[in-house]
Amino acid sequence: MTAGKHFIPTSLIISFFCLSFLLWPIGMVAADTNLQDEKIEKIAVLPFLLGGSDSIKQRKLERTLDCQLRGLCYLEDDLQSDAGQILTDITQLELEKLFGNRVVPSSLTMQAYNSIKQKENKTPRELAVELGKKLRVDHVMVGLIWRFKQRIGSNMSVQSPASVAFTAFLVNVNGGELAWKATFDKTQASLSENLFDAGIFINQGMKWLTAEELATYGAEKIYKALQ
Repeated sequence: MTAGKHFIPTSLIISFFCLSFLLWPIGMVAADTNLQDEKIEKIAVLPFLLGGSDSIKQRKLERTLDCQLRGLCYLEDDLQSDAGQILTDITQLELEKLFGNRVVPSSLTMQAYNSIKQKENKTPRELAVELGKKLRVDHVMVGLIWRFKQRIGSNMSVQSPASVAFTAFLVNVNGGELAWKATFDKTQASLSENLFDAGIFINQGMKWLTAEELATYGAEKIYKALQ
């Protein structure tokens, strides 16, 4: 039987806390765009998409905005089927914290999204613009998930930790320009393997996170840049 991963002594955690807490956790990347020039009056969340093209492997993530949906592919082992709904709900909640009633309710967004025809032939950018016009908003958040793996084990000991990777794109409906993007790409590591994960362990209650908890942690971090 494979031994699970355990915590290192609390005294050692405290010794490295000040250093690791100040550093941005490895795996999270926020892009520098022209957000300061954007005025978000009304925003909607396009249902998050599963998969990725060769652009992901090449880290040229903007290209995925212009891939037809039927061209997106993913590995079943890396993505659970409901990952899109989970990240959509998390993003909706985080944006509501930031923008309040400027965020279109998810029920209205889904109604408008379901009315869009021939989605498979359209790109995420095209879907964002069409959805935005239907809802009369100025910005639409588009999300792409290419990894969402659950931990194997408990919150105290794991054989395999949770791993989540997604990118959020903020599209300006008037013209379809990319206004902002951010990426969260993280596999939780033990403190003995990566001291920079101390912030995650301490802030999240000294435990191994589920994929949902790790995704929520990432979403809270990246969307703060929209304030």
